[in-house]
Amino acid sequence: MEIRKAILADAASIAKVQVDSWRTTYQGIVSEEFLSAMSYEDREQKWKNSIPDQAGKI
Repeated sequence: MEIRKAILADAASIAKVQVDSWRTTYQGIVSEEFLSAMSYEDREQKWKNSIPDQAGKI
């Protein structure tokens, strides 16, 4: 297994894992309304805003 820092291209995949895992892990703990309202697109954008842009860095 290789562990590396996330890059912008990873944002959609990270978002999918995050939303899916929250929906299964927190079912019955967090309100169904909240879990249903989570979207891949919203989480992807938040990850894109959180992952440093590595363009041009070595």
